[in-house]
Amino acid sequence: MKNVLTPALLFFFALVLMVPAMAEIIDDDTPVPPVGDWGGPDRVLTDVELEQWIRGRKVFDKDWRQFEGLGTPDMNADSCRACHQQPVIGAGGALDTNVTQFGNDNGGAGPFTELPGGLVASKLRRPDTPGREDADPAADLFEQRQTPSLLGAGLIDGIADSVILANEDPLDNNGDGVRGVARLIDTGSGLEVGKFGWKGQIPTVSDFVRDAVSNELGLTVFDDGRGFGLLTDADGIADPEMPIQEYEDLIFYNQHLAAPPRAGGAVAEGEALFTSIGCATCHIPELPGVNGPVPLYSDLLLHDIHDVDFRGTAEPDAPVGMYRTPPLWGLRESAPYLHDGRATTIQAAIEQHFDEAENSRLNYEALTASEREQLLLFLQDL
Repeated sequence: MKNVLTPALLFFFALVLMVPAMAEIIDDDTPVPPVGDWGGPDRVLTDVELEQWIRGRKVFDKDWRQFEGLGTPDMNADSCRACHQQPVIGAGGALDTNVTQFGNDNGGAGPFTELPGGLVASKLRRPDTPGREDADPAADLFEQRQTPSLLGAGLIDGIADSVILANEDPLDNNGDGVRGVARLIDTGSGLEVGKFGWKGQIPTVSDFVRDAVSNELGLTVFDDGRGFGLLTDADGIADPEMPIQEYEDLIFYNQHLAAPPRAGGAVAEGEALFTSIGCATCHIPELPGVNGPVPLYSDLLLHDIHDVDFRGTAEPDAPVGMYRTPPLWGLRESAPYLHDGRATTIQAAIEQHFDEAENSRLNYEALTASEREQLLLFLQDL
């Protein structure tokens, strides 16, 4: 007999998958990881800073309630930690934390059209479910989005816009097939490079937190004039629903999460191959930051590495197929891969690089078995 998962069963299993993520993992006795370690601070903090970092981690772990404003107009989780917890709190998430964006692309013929209600990112409900304000029967494209890691986000925040813009080559003037472009976001006082989000839609860590607090938890935030986050909603709870002290502590915690440490293997040969076959063109090993080099393995530019039949959503200045180069630090602990999690292994992710990454993939395929092993050992060290 063929197994069929009805919408009701899918909803049930989604709730079951959420249970482990909602378990409390942070309390007053939870130790602070060493500086520079997984889930630890990015530098030695003063006593006052450490107290704020610990408070911020508690806010990140906090299970919000409806009487506090949770869930209006919608929600994907009841805490930041519910999605950002793999392999440690503050990192990314497994497939069960994916959300779905939707739109219409005429069955793949294009062009992509954003439907009324916008690019709703929903975890538990289809956007065309009857009764939803944003329901639209015209939706024919449902695209998954992986939970991004926040480890090292503060270091990325400290990379100047000019550094990122210097690596743009939208017309491929150097003839290498790569057409990286920065996404510029209007923050109300000027244009800034989008450094966060799969479409490069968010410029700073504080913007990212505000956006997530509102769109993932349904909480309102105070107005900082930059246009991110909800200022009001219709649930009857006084706005802003996130208290300013908790908001400031949460921002500080996210700004001072250490980047994922390297495993420390002997992988020089593999790293040399990484550069020679062209991977380092987009996954630049390090960019200069405000406090020194940031070893993120990304150019933070938008690229299209998808096959010709790829179907996805589009945003202003970020067309279908265009995504920010994901930093590779922490790669060994962040499976599955790519923006939608469709690659379960590092090797599978490499094999799904097309278009701008076509030459690099072909160079990888031309490596000897021994060379591939060396390259993968290097990537597993990140």
